[in-house]
This record gives sequence, structure tokens and C-alpha cells, in this order.
Amino acid sequence: MILTELLIIGCGPAGMMAAIYAKRANKKVIIIEKSSPGGRVRSTYQVENYLGFGRVNAEELVNNMVTHLKQLGIDDDFGSCQQVTILNNRFYVKTEDQEYLADAVIVASGTRPKPIGCLNEQPLLSRGVSYCAICDGIFYENMPVLVVGGGDSALEEALYLANVCSKVDVVHDLAAFTASQGVVQKVLNHPKITVRPHTIVKEFIGKSVLEGALLENIQTHTSYSVAVNGAFIYVGNQPETAFLSHLSVTDEQGYIVVGTEMSTCVPGLFAAGDVTKKDYRLIATAISDGAIAALSAVKYLDGILNKG
Repeated sequence: MILTELLIIGCGPAGMMAAIYAKRANKKVIIIEKSSPGGRVRSTYQVENYLGFGRVNAEELVNNMVTHLKQLGIDDDFGSCQQVTILNNRFYVKTEDQEYLADAVIVASGTRPKPIGCLNEQPLLSRGVSYCAICDGIFYENMPVLVVGGGDSALEEALYLANVCSKVDVVHDLAAFTASQGVVQKVLNHPKITVRPHTIVKEFIGKSVLEGALLENIQTHTSYSVAVNGAFIYVGNQPETAFLSHLSVTDEQGYIVVGTEMSTCVPGLFAAGDVTKKDYRLIATAISDGAIAALSAVKYLDGILNKG
């Protein structure tokens, strides 16, 4: 079992910022991450409006964050969190092959893509159906693809795919996009992108690989198929909080409820970033959350030390 003062679950922007602030306060910090550092930022092509950078390649931004961690000597362990329980006023955290005992925990585990739930979505996952254009888009070079969603992520990835693929159909169930107007105009003006409003995916077509999609216009109730080799889904996210289900710190959707200091109703348990119940989920807000959570955790740890 590994002992530490502070354990951070998740190595996205919120978790990394929390680790940096805690480390600078001379606390023993360990971050655990089930995949590569960077969280959902790694599945993005470009980051815009980031202070000091303007527009920056997402991978470059993440690499700079990770370098910052390494320079401070912060431990980054690989592991998927299975359970968080309270043991003798400390937190027992279990991953697939490791156990940790920490005085305080910051949960910054982020979210995972939400499926649309249509026929053949799961059987054709990684066989044409994907939740990450940056990861898989290159496999469909000069091929027709489909993007499902109407927010910023969906439209930004549609623009990225238009540079790689022969044609991009954007399917959205509403009349208008929910993305920012600047991105919307780029999509509407792009010659390789076709927009299909009031439309849902009924079924992905194909046996071993994706060959097309059955669409339905929900206004006219007419169905038709389009031939595509790739489909990229951006219809929202689900919080990664199953390991906290017994601690009663989440809302009905699974997001962690926190106060202004990023504290939960469990003393010593904090949360930051997209995994929390909030209105805006941006890199900027995640980093802010991480800094606040770390400062609150440091205050909590110092309180324990003073009591001892």
C-alpha cells in the first residue's frame, strides 16, 4: 500500500493544476490516471482563447502541462480508480493493481463521451464509430464521414475532419446549433460540410465495419440512408464517478456537488473540473477549480497536522 498526504484522481488540466499548487505547498502528492495525461483535451484539435496563447495545438498545450509536472517531481501513476472508501479517517483508494492510503483526495476524473444509443452503435465502435476525431479521423482520409452533435466540440471536429475527409455530414436534432457563432459560420460556409438539422441517427449500417447510417428527419418523419465510412459522436458527456457512488457526494446525473472551495460533504474529499456540478466546462474553469481544490486541500491537511 502506498501512503501519501494528497491523492489526485485524474491527470487532466484540473488535476495537474491541483498537483502543482499542492506540491508548491510542500505536500506529498500522487496523481493517478487511467490513460494518458491531458484528459479530454487530448481529443481536441485546437484550443482557442487560452490566455497567453490565443490559439494553440491541444497536444502541444498538454505536453507543456505535463512538462511542468515533471519539473516539479510530481509522481504520476497509471491506474483506473475502482473504489474510494474511508478507513480510519483516511481515504483508501483502490485501482486495478494498487492500493493507496491518503489524508485527502481531490477527484478530477473528468467525463467520458455519451453514446447516442442507436442500433449498432456499440458493435461498430472502433470499426467506424468513434468518439474522437483527433484520434481516429486520419483513418478516413479522403472518405465520407458523419458527425453527430451541434455544440462547439462537434463543429470544431467537423472542421478538422473536413481537412482530412472527402465529405462531412453534420447531423443535429435541433433547428439551430448550440455552438458559438464564429464556429457555426465556419461550418455553414465550408464547401465540404453538409448540415442536416432536425435529424437523428436511427441505425449505423454495416456488419464488420461501418458502411453507412440510417437517418430520420424528426420534423417530416422521413428516413433515408447516407454512405459513410466513419461516424464521430459529440452529444455530451457522462461524469466518471462510479467509484464514489456509495459516498453520497454526487447529484442524480453523477456529477460531484461541491461548494465554493471545491469541498464535498465528506471532510477531506474535494473535486475539480468537468466532474463537478457546474454550468461551464472549459479548460480555464478546470484549471481554476484545480487551484482552489488544492488550496482547500492544503488548508485541510494543515488542520490535521495542527490537531496532531
